[in-house]
Amino acid sequence: MDSKFGLARRRFCAFAVACAAPIVSLSAAEAAGRKKYAKERVGYRDEPYQGRTCATCVLYVGHGECAIVEGAISPQGWCTQWTPATMGGASSIMRG
Repeated sequence: MDSKFGLARRRFCAFAVACAAPIVSLSAAEAAGRKKYAKERVGYRDEPYQGRTCATCVLYVGHGECAIVEGAISPQGWCTQWTPATMGGASSIMRG
């Protein structure tokens, strides 16, 4: 009986991950359509802060672009809007 439960749980987890991927992409697309802010307004800097980097932020679009910061950014940069890019985490909240 335990093996059937384990298999069902694994299938459910795989299904949940497959369903969450488009939602995460949609959230990034929605954020991309919003107004972008000047680097100064969000306290952007080109170096990481306490191990936090743009590349590990949910708002990082890739290729040196952020969903909410104007202009090119460094993947190793950081700003006050940094939100960890984790599966199942809370959605990013705009502050300010």
